[in-house]
Amino acid sequence: MMKRFFLILLPAALLVGCGPSKLPSGSDGEGLAGAGGLEMRGSGFSAMAEAIRNGNIPPEAILTTVYFGFDKYTVESNERAKLDAIAGRASNTKLIIAGYTDHFGTEEYNLGLSDRRAQSVREYLVKLGSSQGNIEVLALGEQQADHSASGRDSGAKDRKAIVVDANYSGPISGGASKAASSAPEAAPAPVTSL
Repeated sequence: MMKRFFLILLPAALLVGCGPSKLPSGSDGEGLAGAGGLEMRGSGFSAMAEAIRNGNIPPEAILTTVYFGFDKYTVESNERAKLDAIAGRASNTKLIIAGYTDHFGTEEYNLGLSDRRAQSVREYLVKLGSSQGNIEVLALGEQQADHSASGRDSGAKDRKAIVVDANYSGPISGGASKAASSAPEAAPAPVTSL
């Protein structure tokens, strides 16, 4: 009798042990720590982060947009000038840096790349005097990329990190523009070399 009980209990225990593990607090379950998830530290981050995820960033909240080469995440010298220009304002406000990629590559790889792009911008702003505690990173990968583009250079406008003022007090929903088209700067010329 006892043997039968254990034979029935063992497979049930194995099935329970193979079930989905509990996600850590703050995780979004996308498989990459920090990619696609945003730990909120206040209501300013929450509302703006949701607007960013939905592609509804008010243009007035965008401080700058930094563009990257194909499969690159370091901030190039011509893009550093944009960050230098906002350094004073950025050092005194809460920021969200949203990283993006084009649609080339796997979703997992693009989430990681968009996170590295946003982290790279964050690190540069911290060197310029911004408080790391006032900057949150949001990795969106290819979620808002132009999937109709073909050819490696066609996704140049999607390879970016947008620096957003999380303290923006204007309207966030209704009439806000899409993040992919709300960048105040023009997309860079296509990068022809890796």
